[in-house]
Amino acid sequence: MKKILFRTDQKEVSLISSKSIGNLFDSVPTNVKCCVLADKRVLDMHDPLREQIKNKNFAIYEIANPEEEKSINSYTKIIDFLSSKSFKRNDRIIGLGGGAITDLAGFVSSTYMRGLDYIQIPTSLLAQVDASVGGKTAVNYGKIKNFIGTFYNPSKIIICSEFLETLSEQEFLNGLAEVIKHALITSDGSVDKLIKRHKQITDRNSATLLEIIEESIQIKADIVTEDFTETGKRKFLNFGHTFAHGIESANLDKPILHGHAVIIGMMMALDYAEHIKSIDKNIHKKSMDLLEIFNFDFSDIKLDAEQIVEAMKSDKKNTNTINLVLLKDIGSPYILEEANEERLTNFIENFIENFEK
Repeated sequence: MKKILFRTDQKEVSLISSKSIGNLFDSVPTNVKCCVLADKRVLDMHDPLREQIKNKNFAIYEIANPEEEKSINSYTKIIDFLSSKSFKRNDRIIGLGGGAITDLAGFVSSTYMRGLDYIQIPTSLLAQVDASVGGKTAVNYGKIKNFIGTFYNPSKIIICSEFLETLSEQEFLNGLAEVIKHALITSDGSVDKLIKRHKQITDRNSATLLEIIEESIQIKADIVTEDFTETGKRKFLNFGHTFAHGIESANLDKPILHGHAVIIGMMMALDYAEHIKSIDKNIHKKSMDLLEIFNFDFSDIKLDAEQIVEAMKSDKKNTNTINLVLLKDIGSPYILEEANEERLTNFIENFIENFEK
């Protein structure tokens, strides 16, 4: 199935659902040279993939540790590889892997000879519903994540829910956090659907997963189409993320899953909205019910109010205040420019004291 996600002046972005890993590359044209930038672990886990790539006569560049190799050094090695294979401006890159791969493949594609066509094949739920959608590409710089990057869309995003069968429970939930976020900032109906179908989602029913993935991607695509460079409505996609970035920074000594930090961040955002009386108690309860219905494991996450606030202050999305995306209602996010650091710190300290892992 092919579905047009959105069109821009320069490009049409389509979503393609692949029924199985066995026919993953069927929708990829072979009229130009292609290079697959692939997570080696994904290739090792799914034997047919290397054979498919070989049969298509695609070049392949395997990346053993995607997050570690999402760097300028790795980027230049890939550029050298493409150049050695005589890739030209009309050729194509395919990113096959999780979010680090889709970020890296997008950055390479946007800069090699000022831009090649590229296709994303995200293999984690987080990459399927978040990293592969929206045109953000990046590499890390030193210890700073996503410090160097571009806005550049793929021509196709190929989704195959079969990849999700091999994810651990917590890695699966890591991606589901973004699905939950998209629902909360969009509509009551989206939230109701996730609550009603949480058992099928947890059981990874393929039809249910494909449906919620496509809906979640479309939610983000609609927002991105309206605000591609994040000057307005796209900022609502940061719901829970300012708190989450603070939580992640407090756990740098033992990195945690991004989605789990986002879930706690959304809990903080909902509680803060209730604290300042901008959300109805019933809406707060329903939203929290959704966040708590899935089996997220927070046991290894350290929460330190001082470290969280310091990291929130240095978030690159802030100016002179700490910008928080909060909810007035399900589907009605807004941005609070919080200048009262003491009030925020006291709230976080109280949240941590009452938080049950």
